[in-house]
Amino acid sequence: MPCQRTSWNVVYLMGIFSLIQNTQYSIYLTTMFAYMKKLNSSATEVDYGLIVATSSFGHCIGCFLLGYWNSRTGKSANSMYCGFFLMLLSNLVYLIIDFIPPEMVISTMMISRLLGGFGMGNSSPMRTCASLHSTSSDRSKAMASISGGRSVGTVVGPGLQLLFIPLGEIGFNILPGLFIHSNNAPAYLGIVLTILGILLLTFMFDENDLSEDSDKVAIADFYYKSVKLTYPNPDKTAMFICMLTRFIQNFMQIAIETLALPLVMMMFFQSSQEAVASMATTYLTTGLIATILYLAIIFTSLSKYVREKIFNCGVLLLFIVHLLITYPWQFYSTKVIDFPNNNGTSTCEEFSWCETITIPPEMLFYIGYILSFGLFMPFINVANATLYSKLLNPDNQGTHQSLYDISNTMARIFAPLIITKIYSDFGPRRVWEFMSLILALTASLWIIFDRRLVPIKAIEGKEIFEDNSGFENQQKKLVV
Repeated sequence: MPCQRTSWNVVYLMGIFSLIQNTQYSIYLTTMFAYMKKLNSSATEVDYGLIVATSSFGHCIGCFLLGYWNSRTGKSANSMYCGFFLMLLSNLVYLIIDFIPPEMVISTMMISRLLGGFGMGNSSPMRTCASLHSTSSDRSKAMASISGGRSVGTVVGPGLQLLFIPLGEIGFNILPGLFIHSNNAPAYLGIVLTILGILLLTFMFDENDLSEDSDKVAIADFYYKSVKLTYPNPDKTAMFICMLTRFIQNFMQIAIETLALPLVMMMFFQSSQEAVASMATTYLTTGLIATILYLAIIFTSLSKYVREKIFNCGVLLLFIVHLLITYPWQFYSTKVIDFPNNNGTSTCEEFSWCETITIPPEMLFYIGYILSFGLFMPFINVANATLYSKLLNPDNQGTHQSLYDISNTMARIFAPLIITKIYSDFGPRRVWEFMSLILALTASLWIIFDRRLVPIKAIEGKEIFEDNSGFENQQKKLVV
């Protein structure tokens, strides 16, 4: 039965949970590559891509299992507890990396991120819970809470590394033999955030805060009339387009995040610490803009102007514009090869494509990222998630919502592997061209299948007469 009254305290709490889990999950992105190289000098960009993909694989499995658990039981609390405890274990494993041999660094990072990915499966019960506790008219605001928490956490998490840079790579002793430094500080913060999530879930979450009787009308002193609606099967083509869009938009963001540090070090001749600071500043700026937009969507009338199909297609096209602006065009006069080993920073001399790569304006790289993922991404996140939730039967969305989240996690699996391979073999130009192509193909689907991308409608219902003890006494068909 569709929700008749939005439970805002539950919706907002799901948004906070989404912010907590995505912040502690993504905070590693800025330093993990440099940390890996410091502890194991033979590690490569491909190894880094495998670590990121491993975490995404865990996220994919976690989404399905926790979403299925939620769907089977009709309850969200237990599955979310499981997710939070898995994330806590992931952070604890990350802390032991300082104490292991170099040859075990990559595998231990993989284990840590795999556990964290399992815990990120929380996103399915969170999204299902927010959808169940919101009306159709408030769905954009509810999805903005979840998508906002996720997106802001994803960009703010890496940006928080600015707070840890002063610790340095040596850090200071907090217990005998135990140090906190700029590379493992994200694990400590992750532990704090995860414990906060567990406490909020324990003391603030009321899963029964849903107006179960709001769809009932009193017709006598002891009887109520309610309508049980029947829905057709969801349009699988429409569902696929929404899931593909989520996959592609996140593929692009993850691809750029994966290559950001090596690209900044190579093209703009920055040391690892300088590159970390540059990207952390960029992530924080992006997060601030995205936060303002999500808050505006949630708490103002801006949500009324979010047109699902227009915003999905339009933002995909704007992403292509971003790639064209930041592309290393041949007409740029300065080449990377002109500055070999500048200040001891990373160069591309080890790659066959190095001699032809030009340097685009540095500020365009940062501004393009901020506009795409701070200004444009919030609108496609809200529009796509809102439409997808309206494609489904409102009574049972757990498994279907897990598939939607899996489409995001599949991007996290394939983007690092595909992009690092293309980058290593062919260079950044082919990466940008590949992403532009898949964005254009996805945008075309929104135009071709426009008529099928519409909310589901009930086809019939039953009037149910029941006494105040819940016994059904009479049923009759009602065409809705």
